[in-house]
This record gives sequence, C-alpha cells and structure tokens, in this order.
Amino acid sequence: MKKLDRYVLRELLVPFLIGTVAVVLMFQANLLIFQFKNVSAAAFPLSATLKLVLLRTPQFLNLTLPVGISLAASLAISRLARDAEINAVRSAGTPILRLVLPVVAFGVLVAIGNFYLAERVMPTSEREARRLMVDMTLTGGVPEFKNNVLIRLRNYSASFGSVSRAGPGTIRLQDILLIERPRVDEVWLYTAESGEYTNGVWTMRKPYFRMIKGDLLVLARPVEDLVINERISLDEVFLEPITTEQTLEELRESIQQRKQAGWDTTTAEVALHTRYSVPASCVVFALAAPVFAIWLGRRGGFVGVLFSILLVFLYYNAFVISTEILGGKSSVLSPFWAAWLPNVLFLVFGLVGIRRLE
Repeated sequence: MKKLDRYVLRELLVPFLIGTVAVVLMFQANLLIFQFKNVSAAAFPLSATLKLVLLRTPQFLNLTLPVGISLAASLAISRLARDAEINAVRSAGTPILRLVLPVVAFGVLVAIGNFYLAERVMPTSEREARRLMVDMTLTGGVPEFKNNVLIRLRNYSASFGSVSRAGPGTIRLQDILLIERPRVDEVWLYTAESGEYTNGVWTMRKPYFRMIKGDLLVLARPVEDLVINERISLDEVFLEPITTEQTLEELRESIQQRKQAGWDTTTAEVALHTRYSVPASCVVFALAAPVFAIWLGRRGGFVGVLFSILLVFLYYNAFVISTEILGGKSSVLSPFWAAWLPNVLFLVFGLVGIRRLE
C-alpha cells in the first residue's frame, strides 16, 4: 500500500464511521418514536422495545452502509479538493482514477461486510424481531387460519390449501399435496383431502399416490395414512417468512417451491437479486460520490457533500421505483434488471464523470 492510499483511507475512516452511526441512530430513533406513539407500554415494555431496536439494527446497517460510503467519500475528497491537494497530486502526474482507487477499494471492503451482514446476521435477527413482536402482541398474535401454505418436510415439498388451529400444538390440514423426488426424472405425488399435525407428527388421511417417470404416469393408487415425524414451530406455518428473514439458500428454495405450485415469484426473485445489489451499491457510491466532490469542492466544504446526499436520495428513489414498480407490480423489468438497473446507471455516471475530470 502506497503513501497516497494510506492518506486517503485515513481521510475516509472517521467520516464513514460518523456518517454510518448517525444514520443508524436516525433509524433507531424513528422506530423508538413509532413504538412509544402506537404501542401500549403495558403490552410492550421498555426492555422489549430496546431489544427490538437492537434486533432491527442489522437491517438498518444494510441500508445505511452505502450512505456512509457516500458521505465519507464526499467529505474526504472535498477536503482534498478545497485545500488544492488534488491539484498537487495531479501535477505530479497522478491521474484522478488513481486518487479514487483507494476509495473504491474501501467501498469493496464495506460491500463484502454488508453482504456478510445481510446473509449471516440479518435473517436471524429479523426472525427474532418478528417473534418478539408476535410474543408481545404487536401484530395481534398469530392468526388462527391461513390459506396456501408451502413448507419443507424432510424429503417432501408440502403444499396445503388451508391450515387452521385445532388446539394447543395441533393444526388441521386441508387440500394436501406432497411432492417427493427420489430419483432423477421420477416424481412421487401424494394428495389428500385432509390431515393434521399434532406435537411433531404429521398425518395425511387416506392419501392417493401417483408415481411419474419423465412424462409417463407409472402408478396411481390409494395408500394407507401417511405419517411424517418432524416437529416445527406453528409460527412457521401461520407466519410465512419474509425475504429479509431468509438466507440466499432459503430464498432460492422458496422460489422453487412457489414455481412448482404455480405461484407468482416476482417479489421473491427481486429480493434475491437485491441481496447482491444493495451491498454492491457501496462500490457504486465509492466511485460516483468523489466525482461530485471534485466538481464542487472549491465552492465550499459541504457543497459536494450536499450533492452526494442528493445522489443517495436519487439512488434510493430509483431503487424503489425499479424494484417495487417496474420490476414488481408491472413486471416491466426482469427481477435481475429491477435490482441492478440503479447500480448500472449510477456506475455509468461515475465512470463518465471521472473520464471528464481526466
């Protein structure tokens, strides 16, 4: 690592930490205000509220780290531009891209950390946060009835038309479909009108069995009651996991199960790609934010920073439009492009800006 790299990284570190912590505190304060305004202190005591804020912090960080990179890059490069240090570096024959390179390297490191956070920490913390909210009756408790439930049971992909509570630790099952793939090009299907789950035991009443090899139905006959021993939490049945609570492997499995059932998977596929694109935006901001800082650095210490904050708002608005509208409701874009289009646009902007500065 050269002296220039160390110098730029030192300039980045403090504003990155301050900016990230400040924005996370804003998210936490917003959650606290919501809790105190809308939730009874008797139903949700202060200790539970503080635990909820702590559990939601990984998701806040996932959204905040790109903002921290943008602020850090803007402040660091603005100071170098304001004090004419960039001119000194360029007069020595060093191109602008070389000056931005340590900023991009720092963005790559933060992006890797953000991806690890989103994949390893956030799903667990989000599940615990929702479980805490259910336990403290914030969501009104777990529902008594639910339609169209998909879960994994040992070797089976299980689909239930409806599930309903029948007592402590017991649920009734209706319109059952079990899918098993014992070998390549071979599928076993079990269908049953009803069944039940009681304390870890799944019972499918008088199922009808079908064996399919390739496109050929080989066997079809009724069989005895099918019993599967696998204990689950009833919350897993009545409260379907949201995408922030799932790892990439769980997301892919959920998408595959939904496709097999003929359900729409657009939202889940967009969430799958955003698991990569949000951390990657750290690199995009590390490249694009210095362009504003250099262009506007001589107009004042915080003008470049102001425009970089504007850049963040523009990015997140473009991100919401792309993922929720163009790639979600209207399906104008494929899930991949819905997640990655804002990154591509702002990356092109950063590269063109650096080219013009050169």
